[in-house]
Amino acid sequence: MARVRRHTSHNPVWRTDEILLGILQQLASTALIVSAFVLVVSTNQSRAAGSALLLGLLISALTRANQIRFRTAVEYLVAVAGACAVLAPWMLGFAAHDFATWAHLTLGILSVGCAMVWLKFEREP
Repeated sequence: MARVRRHTSHNPVWRTDEILLGILQQLASTALIVSAFVLVVSTNQSRAAGSALLLGLLISALTRANQIRFRTAVEYLVAVAGACAVLAPWMLGFAAHDFATWAHLTLGILSVGCAMVWLKFEREP
């Protein structure tokens, strides 16, 4: 009898590229958290700092939840949080502040990109 190999999302083996991508995603969320403290201390940008802190903590928590292996649902949430980080400077009115805007744009795009790559890994057999 031939064995049928099924693709499951509970693959216990982590590939090197998945580990590196997780580290990159965690670094992006940590950089958002650190930028929140820089914004509060140096520029008194409370809206930008609150946005960076909230989104950084959310992305960090979701990245850690990915270790439980609910990859698809978690990564869609990371992509949404990253998109919120990209849009936050204009939605919250701090687009005139260069550091806050570039931190949100760069780290938001990085988070969305990592989430899309994770989702691509999930579709691979």
